[in-house]
Amino acid sequence: MVSDPRCPECTGKVSSTATWCMHCGADFPNAIDADSGRPVQDRADGKAAYESSVDGGSSDAQTVGFLVAVFGLVTLPFVTPPDVTLLYVAAAVGAGLYAAGQSSLGQAASRGGFALAVAPLAIWTLSLALSGPADLSFTALLGPLAYALVVSALGRAAQTVD
Repeated sequence: MVSDPRCPECTGKVSSTATWCMHCGADFPNAIDADSGRPVQDRADGKAAYESSVDGGSSDAQTVGFLVAVFGLVTLPFVTPPDVTLLYVAAAVGAGLYAAGQSSLGQAASRGGFALAVAPLAIWTLSLALSGPADLSFTALLGPLAYALVVSALGRAAQTVD
């Protein structure tokens, strides 16, 4: 296990992703592990290992998908009709799975957000089809419409992640 990365020139403590020493100003390709004296090897072509994993996208898209599903499970009950628990759970899980299947972090966030944005409107439509239009009122649709606008705006903002 790597402890304290150090500058090879002055042995000052530096970040493992640093390319120069803030203590002495020396440039170096890799920081030095204080225990072994060898270069810290956690960079790939000048990028930190985390940056490389984000560029790869697979596990991060799955993480975003999980977060989209959790967000949906927490928020959808507030903007969906009562007694449609199965529908909002299915919508939240479906949006999360859709997000997790994307190829990059930005696509997972934006497309998962869009899927979650249309979920309350789809649930209201299905609920009306099952129970009839007697339960429909304009004020009842204000919550789902506001939710759809906010979540779709967040999805549009997430498109810039790529």
